[in-house]
Amino acid sequence: MSNQLEADVIVVGAGTAGCYFAWQLGKAGYRVLMLEARKLENLGKHIEIFHMDKIRFDEFGIPHPTQEELLHVEEVGYNWSPDLKVRQPVRYTIYVMYMPAFIQRMQSYARQAGATILENAEVQDVILENGRLVGVIGNLGDAPFEAHGRLVADASGLAAAVRKQLPASFGVENEPVPAKNCLFVCLEFRDGLPSGNPTGSNSYLFHKAFWNKSYADGAILGIGQPGSFEHAWQKHKKWREEYFGDPGRVLQHRQGVIPYHRPPFSLVGDGFLVIGDAANQNKPFSGEGVTSGFTACKIAAEVAATALQKGDLSRAALWSYNTCYFRGQGARFAGGLAQLPVAAELTRKDVNYLFHHNIIFSSADFEELNRDYELDMGTGKLVRIGLGLVWGVLTGQFSLNSLKKFLSASGKAGQIKAHYLQYPSSPAGFTAWEAKASQLWGEV
Repeated sequence: MSNQLEADVIVVGAGTAGCYFAWQLGKAGYRVLMLEARKLENLGKHIEIFHMDKIRFDEFGIPHPTQEELLHVEEVGYNWSPDLKVRQPVRYTIYVMYMPAFIQRMQSYARQAGATILENAEVQDVILENGRLVGVIGNLGDAPFEAHGRLVADASGLAAAVRKQLPASFGVENEPVPAKNCLFVCLEFRDGLPSGNPTGSNSYLFHKAFWNKSYADGAILGIGQPGSFEHAWQKHKKWREEYFGDPGRVLQHRQGVIPYHRPPFSLVGDGFLVIGDAANQNKPFSGEGVTSGFTACKIAAEVAATALQKGDLSRAALWSYNTCYFRGQGARFAGGLAQLPVAAELTRKDVNYLFHHNIIFSSADFEELNRDYELDMGTGKLVRIGLGLVWGVLTGQFSLNSLKKFLSASGKAGQIKAHYLQYPSSPAGFTAWEAKASQLWGEV
């Protein structure tokens, strides 16, 4: 016989997004059951060290990191031009943190709010009644289980363990993210580094690579590339040898995959919502997803609490999560994501020119992007950028082909963002909106 489990809310995934969502709903007085496919003690170890913006802790009501979690405080980071002749300081405070300890603290908040967390609980299918999601089934260790709830939230990361099991008729896209639209992140931990190498946080945008602080005086040399780990490690080796040779000694390797794909056009269905990496809510300019996932979780929790109180968990009752998210962070991210293909195709020469002339890649731009998740492109700034790019073409420092692609992508990104800002306020307008969105993304 199956283990029979029941709660008001079933949360699949006990990572950062799942814990924050469960914490908020637990505080609102609802019974929350969290199902995690892995052992809890292993969560976060695949990456181990990560960054979080200092300002986001207060924004989301999370106490600042404990001594066990906090490794370093970085008040200034640097972005480097490909030729290493320009180093743009970014004055924006980040915490360098130990991810397993942070996840465990988030789990403790969920438990304190009344949530139950089960590990080794692998979801394998969904339970539908009259087209409504009412639970999930799977294995709890070696024993089968059924978990029933008024609401099911998919916070299972890239696995999207619930979303991918939903039928096409449910109204939420169920396709997995293709490998070409994922970032395969490869990290190399080193210590014993000789003098003359970078210190602190350093980004090498042309290579999608970074040199960041690790434990004590060590460093993490990392890169994110689409396609596969093999491809990413090859790029990592090429970048590292070109810039740094073989400094110090290698302690360990870590790797993980994150989605780099637009979110599903709808994040809700009858008795269902999706958050975090399972909804592809990563920052388009960095791939990081913890704090951007919290933005969605905060909205989703408020909408879910209201729906639970009213006793209506229908698609229509949950729809305001869609509207609030996509008219806010979702619109900004959609515009940024639409410009990525062109940014990725810029030549080394193009990127050097942008750095050397403070065009887009300036300190102020990087700080604004981290703080606001987009650049404020007023008329004056657009004129300055346009003139700078034209001058680069006329002087042979920037490619005419890149300029044409940049202008085209900027126009299309503006259209996509504007379309998301008009996200329908109810399911009634969704079919027409979705058709137009599909057309725009197809053109990108």
